[in-house]
Amino acid sequence: MKNILITIAYTGTKFHGYQDQPGLRTVEGTIKEALEKVFHEKIKLHSAGRTDAGVHALGQLANFKCHCKIDLGNLPKVINYHLPEDVSVILAQEVDMDFHSRYRAKRKHYRYKIYNERNRNGLYANRMAHCGYPLDVERMKRALMKIQGEHNFAAFEGRDASPANPVRTIDKIEIRQEGSHIIADFYGMSFLKNQIRIIMGTAMEIGRGLKEEDALYKATLTGKREDLGHTADPSGLYLMEIEYL
Repeated sequence: MKNILITIAYTGTKFHGYQDQPGLRTVEGTIKEALEKVFHEKIKLHSAGRTDAGVHALGQLANFKCHCKIDLGNLPKVINYHLPEDVSVILAQEVDMDFHSRYRAKRKHYRYKIYNERNRNGLYANRMAHCGYPLDVERMKRALMKIQGEHNFAAFEGRDASPANPVRTIDKIEIRQEGSHIIADFYGMSFLKNQIRIIMGTAMEIGRGLKEEDALYKATLTGKREDLGHTADPSGLYLMEIEYL
């Protein structure tokens, strides 16, 4: 018996999110089905995190225990044979039997990408959010810096989200512009449902001058969703990496 940790990359456009849901096409369900075809046994998959419908990943992690005789260097190729083109296993490694990808995780890195030109570009369809108005990135940066650290993000919860505690700590936020691309990186232990998308939707409105520079910070104090902007498109969000410090 081995405990195997796999790194998963996927395009979230055609999935109903990551988490397994009976009757729906999900990343977790698709991976489990492929693993059971490979190992001919029931697989219990422990995933480090979950993403919503339309959100992508380059570094999702999950572990499972099985009787594996396949060389781990070749295992991704074997699993990928049973997977559709929009999801793949890019790495497989053996971990200790007590390892759990979710409970051992210490920090997650998410990235949000914006294509900032007047007209949309078909090359980036479902890969980046599009904003057709000029954005003041320095203004967005100042706004984002104010919500680093520990805050009550109750106003930033997605619909139907009801965590026991909406207090979250954002360790670091970085934002930069590379030509027509604006890239924002978020680092933290955990995030609320739609939290980053609501932050970025509001940040874009701040960048356009439609909201005050301190709108994000004020919402952490008032707890009112109406103080914030729109929820940004899921196509711009990527789970980049999960760290085990």
